[in-house]
Amino acid sequence: MFTRRRLAVFVDGCFWHCCPEHGINPRVNVTYWVPKLERNRVRDNLVNLALAAAGWRAVRVWEHVTVEQAVAAIEAALEKGERAS
Repeated sequence: MFTRRRLAVFVDGCFWHCCPEHGINPRVNVTYWVPKLERNRVRDNLVNLALAAAGWRAVRVWEHVTVEQAVAAIEAALEKGERAS
């Protein structure tokens, strides 16, 4: 979190947040897991909206991205925030 820049950073797990590349559909206890994972996705969207409403920006990176890719995404968001100010 970059509080002075109002930027929140999340590293989302591929399973828990339904990564389109690496997320897997559970084969066991489907009646529990499918709704649980969908609630996680809905919650993520609500968090993003709440942050935006409070004047914050959110950067979400998947757990499978390299550190370099994650840093680049964060730097881009910080630079974008500077230009918007």
